[in-house]
Amino acid sequence: MRKHLAKVISFAMSLILSVTCLLPGLVRADSSMIISATCEVSNIARGDIITIKVMADNMPKIVSFGPIVLGYSSEVAEYMSFEAGSELTNFGFTETQEDGKIIISAVDTYSQPSDEEDEEYTYAPFESDSPVMLYEVSFRVRPDAIGEMSAWLEDLGEFRNSSDEGVEVIKGSGVTIPISEAPISADASLAFLKVRGVTLTPEFDPNITSYTASVERSVTEVSITATPSNLWAAVIIDGTNNLEIGENVINIQVTAQDGINHMNYTLHITRKESYVPDNASLVDGQGNTYTFVDLPNELSVPQGFTQTTRVINGYSVPCFTKEGVASVLLYLFDGSNSPGLYFYNGVEKSITKYDPNNTIIRMSKILKSTPLPDGVEIPTGYVPAEYKTESAVMTGYVNEDNQFICYLTDESGNGAFYLYNPEEQSFQMFTPQDKRAEVLYKYLLNIFIIVSLIESIIIVIIVYLVRRIFVDKTTPRPKRV
Repeated sequence: MRKHLAKVISFAMSLILSVTCLLPGLVRADSSMIISATCEVSNIARGDIITIKVMADNMPKIVSFGPIVLGYSSEVAEYMSFEAGSELTNFGFTETQEDGKIIISAVDTYSQPSDEEDEEYTYAPFESDSPVMLYEVSFRVRPDAIGEMSAWLEDLGEFRNSSDEGVEVIKGSGVTIPISEAPISADASLAFLKVRGVTLTPEFDPNITSYTASVERSVTEVSITATPSNLWAAVIIDGTNNLEIGENVINIQVTAQDGINHMNYTLHITRKESYVPDNASLVDGQGNTYTFVDLPNELSVPQGFTQTTRVINGYSVPCFTKEGVASVLLYLFDGSNSPGLYFYNGVEKSITKYDPNNTIIRMSKILKSTPLPDGVEIPTGYVPAEYKTESAVMTGYVNEDNQFICYLTDESGNGAFYLYNPEEQSFQMFTPQDKRAEVLYKYLLNIFIIVSLIESIIIVIIVYLVRRIFVDKTTPRPKRV
């Protein structure tokens, strides 16, 4: 009996011990995280680049974290770069630098639906039971540094999960690495390689020496940042200017401090034949889509416009501009008609087809001849007619003085009559003359003339009568006997 009781007690204690051992792990996985600063190297020398990784021991559907404050020995190392964790591709990071501190916050940009998405929008945030790198920060050990390089977590901020609940976070270990006397280095590798505005294929790796990339035809030179792993290594870059259409080879030669070891990185940059980026398009205010196409060899553009390049709708495209004219002239395809020139106004988001026969270009305004809308009357004294200007034959209206007007609309669709000035070869807004005052003046003048005539006649009659009376008094007629 005692023997069986002892076995039961032993089994119960083993069970309790097992549960006790497992419970902290279960609680940690569900409700807590340990955040640590780690480094893969255990010794560094002056001039070396050191990378500190901020790690989480697990990721329980976290959708936002930070600000995480990573402190470091600023008198020993200088900040070089920041890189987000490769598994957190949906996170948007915010980086702030202070003396001896790197402050990082991040939000999962896909965790919340946008205003245009369905209210029943669902999204599964990233999660992992394994360690996850949140981000990494690289530093360069100063050439006069002594002692040791340290990095530590000062503050972890707040971690929130997909249920908008705060998750317990615990500060883990930091990094302390002694700085050794730097021997003459044989390291001829690059720590960083970046080409401004260009994506390299494959992604940069110090051990990969050949890369490819492409640039638009408008690009004739590239800006390259090549940072050696060792401060005293020499870097020579050749071939970044005067890029030709097609493939260009850029060589980056790195010579180690010892002057013996070398590494050569090669970039194969293809400059496209087309001036227009792939899939470049533009949408106007009415939702109509236009596609950018290459300029033909021969193209007639309005006088005064010169070719240049502008960034429109995120694409660097060829266009024609004129000083004082807000709109730019683009070569577009509307999806059905032949490609042609269109005026684009970025403020109005309007696109107007250019037709040399009915398009008027004024300073800061593009006008187009259009049929007279219903309800708009032809000004008094004007009749339909065609009129030959210096640049085209226009359809409009003329009066007896051969003054020509036509109905024009601007890029916003606002229409009005415009008067052509043949001396200046330009159009001005037409304002009909108010002839009511002139008619009234003529009417009053006629009345005045008539009244004057009547007055004159009355005066003549009065004078005649007065004279008769005077004659009769001075020369009396003889009386008959």
